[in-house]
Amino acid sequence: MTIRRIRHYTLMTFAAMLASPSVAEEPVTLRVMTFNVWYGGEQVDFNKVIAAIRAADADIVGLQEPDGNTIRIAAAAGYSYVDLRRHIISRYPLFDSGLGQRTETGQTVYSLAGLDGDAVQAWALVAPGKVVGVANLHLTSDPYGPNAVRDGEPLAAVLQVELDTRMPEIEPFAAALRPLVAAGVPLFVTGDFNSPSHLDWTEATVGLLPERLFPVAWPVSQVMTEAGFTDSYRVAHPDPLAVPGLTYSPGFPHPAMLEGEPMDRIDYVYAAHAETVSSEIVGEAGGPDVAISVTPWPSDHRAVVSTFTVTPMEAPALVAVEPRLVTEGAFFLVRVNSPERADWAVSIVPRGGDVANDVITGVEGIEAYWRSSVKFSTFGLAPGAYDAVMLDVEGKEIARTQFSVVAEGGDATVTVVTPEVKVGDPVTVRWAGAPGMRFDWIGIYRRGEPSVYNYLAFAYTGATLEGEIRLTPDLYYEELGPGDYEMRLMADDAYMTLAAAPFTITAP
Repeated sequence: MTIRRIRHYTLMTFAAMLASPSVAEEPVTLRVMTFNVWYGGEQVDFNKVIAAIRAADADIVGLQEPDGNTIRIAAAAGYSYVDLRRHIISRYPLFDSGLGQRTETGQTVYSLAGLDGDAVQAWALVAPGKVVGVANLHLTSDPYGPNAVRDGEPLAAVLQVELDTRMPEIEPFAAALRPLVAAGVPLFVTGDFNSPSHLDWTEATVGLLPERLFPVAWPVSQVMTEAGFTDSYRVAHPDPLAVPGLTYSPGFPHPAMLEGEPMDRIDYVYAAHAETVSSEIVGEAGGPDVAISVTPWPSDHRAVVSTFTVTPMEAPALVAVEPRLVTEGAFFLVRVNSPERADWAVSIVPRGGDVANDVITGVEGIEAYWRSSVKFSTFGLAPGAYDAVMLDVEGKEIARTQFSVVAEGGDATVTVVTPEVKVGDPVTVRWAGAPGMRFDWIGIYRRGEPSVYNYLAFAYTGATLEGEIRLTPDLYYEELGPGDYEMRLMADDAYMTLAAAPFTITAP
């Protein structure tokens, strides 16, 4: 069975599920948090990031700017489940809505980095056999709309900033979720949107803040509203004049807040098909509208935690491998949701393999009533790419996810396919053993460049554990003339080099 057929099967199954979504009879209470932790949560005190999450007592947390620390944050805060493709941590089991890795080719907008357009959300198993969808995003920060207002730009120019910068990111993201909302799927979206709300910049609030000089119908928040989402903080606190709920900035703990820095509410927990019970700002002690405080506050954003009652929907067949990148000689866990608690089986096959012919190892006859996971060893699995395939009692494939095995003691690798190219030619690069975090990226540097900031081109890896892309001249910041260069595999929107490979550009 090819990947194309597998993908089609998965989508057809999901489409059938959406056609008549079944929901649990009883609602559950969920606390959902959004938290920009500020460059890995290490700028002030990492332990205070953990204290803030614990104080918020959130069930599910969408993180922005974790910079490779998502697993570390989850472990320290006591969260058992992690989604590295979306930077979500959870007390409830998380399952990918896709194949566990991006399968689409080519670069995409920042909001969809690491994701397929039909797999934006994760599934959180919040009750036996019942799920809600959770998505998380971080929109581009600069240029920033309130700065344009502060600097005297007219309304048309302010809106143009949004149209040029964040609208191309939010529109495909919201479009991916609209069919789910229309089908009645309970969904939550957390994020640092880097854009204020049209609910806040009204005639009544003009002059509330120094830069709030006129009303603005901020389009990003309007897109989310039109897609069927409610802004939980504004539902809980409907008067923006009485309760502004500012999340950026509490004042940079170190150094002090920059003079003239605009303050606003740009961090949100959006919900569809869920009832908002309350919504609170988590921030510095004594801060405006701060309900939950930590001292010292560790981020340049306040966090938001909202409480909901929600009736989850019937979960489809789901399978996850933990961890997705397994070291040879280590163990890995295959965890499933089996609809109606039916017996299930799992087969391990090479990437894209057929369960009729390519099974390397597996289990069958698992009674879902007693267990929802099985531990495997990597015995018999050479380093490479694999799929874990969930089967029903008749041996029919009902779910699949991807994972990889790397050599014991092996590091991530990167290889330039053609180590000598001519000026203007594309450069093809392959990698393996990447951590598979949302914003892992490939950068071109001059050979031996000591500063990791001085990259000449970059492209996201799509959060894949292994893959190949062609870096074309349109991605370069400048024309790359003849000389010696190197390709570097970098981690999660941060400047951490995982591997490097040299190449040379020659005259045409």
